[in-house]
Amino acid sequence: MLYVVATKLRARHPYRERAETAGRVFEGYLLYPPTVGRGLVIFRGNTGRRMVTTAVRRVLRSENDDIVYVETANSVYRLAIGDERLAAAG
Repeated sequence: MLYVVATKLRARHPYRERAETAGRVFEGYLLYPPTVGRGLVIFRGNTGRRMVTTAVRRVLRSENDDIVYVETANSVYRLAIGDERLAAAG
């Protein structure tokens, strides 16, 4: 599991002009790497909940693999990959 901070960059709502959820931040552990065709699952350790998205359409990685952009059917997320050891200590 990898510690991640996921920021929702864009949300698509067919009946609303403005997406109220854009900019929302989710911290937790990525259960498995983002995979096209599969939902993104982040276990939010501080609340015991998990965040599950719709199916992933596209995954873009930075050169260092520390930032990953994930486009789902309804939203776009920026995942900042953290250090597992720091997450366990904090």
